[in-house]
Amino acid sequence: VHFRFLVNIFHLVRNAPHSTHMIAVVDGQAVTTYNAMKELLGLRLDEIYRSYGEVFDNRSLKMDLIPIDTMRGMGNKYTKHVGLTLEGLLRARGVKLHIVPIVTPSISFEKSVCGGQYAFAAYVAARFAADYHLMMYVDGDTAMIEGSQRSLQEVLYERFFSKNSSKCAGHRLRLIEQYVKPEDDRTVRVLQCTEDIALNKEKWEYINEKCHLKEGHIVARSDSILAMSVHHPDTDIEYAPEGVEDCITPGNKRTDRYFLKTDEFIQLHLRNRLRKDECVCFADVNIESS
Repeated sequence: VHFRFLVNIFHLVRNAPHSTHMIAVVDGQAVTTYNAMKELLGLRLDEIYRSYGEVFDNRSLKMDLIPIDTMRGMGNKYTKHVGLTLEGLLRARGVKLHIVPIVTPSISFEKSVCGGQYAFAAYVAARFAADYHLMMYVDGDTAMIEGSQRSLQEVLYERFFSKNSSKCAGHRLRLIEQYVKPEDDRTVRVLQCTEDIALNKEKWEYINEKCHLKEGHIVARSDSILAMSVHHPDTDIEYAPEGVEDCITPGNKRTDRYFLKTDEFIQLHLRNRLRKDECVCFADVNIESS
């Protein structure tokens, strides 16, 4: 299980209810992963998330979107007993986890970043496209953070299927990087980092300008996928519905038509390696010089 899984799923439970999440695992480790996941699912929210478990109270569980501002200040609160387990939370929010064994050498996952990613994304598109309207690929050490009061499903419906649709077969996510220092590498502190960024308007604008350092991942219509190439939604235009286009821009230039905008969703990459000095969790950024 990815070391950022608990942060990743916290936000997806909050802003993407009634969704299915597929987790890649080397086929020979599927049973071990399943057992580890079952043990994790049996833990109470206050054991996993401390005070942040209170975000998921009886009132909020009924919402489509549990707003991120419900997290405000919780990281510093006294931890109350939250009897709901992680499994109970997933059931209450209609979130399914699907472990997908991939027949590939384990070294592809352990030694090669692209080896595991590209094998998994391509297989998932080929195997499961017929079962879903949309498919998204994101890394396990990222958190999907909304830029408005809309759930992930609402944003993606607007983009792909509404009368205001961009008519694109796929879209790129903005990948905003934040380095997590070793002393902050705990689930509660990483959640505090996401809270600090999302609820500080100046910092949100700053990191979206300064910390968009690498290619983001993708979301695509399942009826138009030729292959999910991690960073590129390769499109089979011959079978795409009338009017749907391949919107990949030359040189991957950032356009609001192809990229999800910051007032829709960003993919916050919570790295354990530093790439840029000012792109660090809890950094005091110089807003005026931005």
